[in-house]
Amino acid sequence: MRHLSLDLAPFSVRRELYRIRRITRVFAIAGVLLCVLAGIRIHEHLDRLDALDRETARLSARVERFERASKAVKTTPIDTKQGAAVNAAIARLNMPWEGLLDAIEAATPAQIALLSIAPAPGRDLVRIEAECNASKDMIDYLSGLEQQPMLAGVNLVKHELVKDGGDSVLRFDVEVQWRGASS
Repeated sequence: MRHLSLDLAPFSVRRELYRIRRITRVFAIAGVLLCVLAGIRIHEHLDRLDALDRETARLSARVERFERASKAVKTTPIDTKQGAAVNAAIARLNMPWEGLLDAIEAATPAQIALLSIAPAPGRDLVRIEAECNASKDMIDYLSGLEQQPMLAGVNLVKHELVKDGGDSVLRFDVEVQWRGASS
């Protein structure tokens, strides 16, 4: 015999909930929870998109300000004297100072006192003023400078014997040709 389900109870929510199977209730609750979690995630993403839109608007306003400022700047031609002075300063700054000073220091013995080192970047020269007690020390110093790989040519420009109190000192000037970064 077949089982007939006769339900003559009046319609109510309680009756309908009783008729729903337990597994269906679990899936319904899980579905509602997943919908709530998805809503929270969507809300977070929308907040992030709003923040990115505000950042984009701020950056575009900043770019517009820079464009207006760059259009407002007038370019005036540079005077030839001013251009030559700027180029000379740049050439002086672009000298390989560290390598030059290391090469000069490596070639300078304790008997030699360096008084000044002055660059002439347009001609790739460094002018050195030094002093020592004996001419042999000066010649040895010049030989040491010639052996440095960064220095191309060494020329003795002048030398003189200077009386300093009771002592006599040999003061001399040397022009040193340096190899540029390209060689």
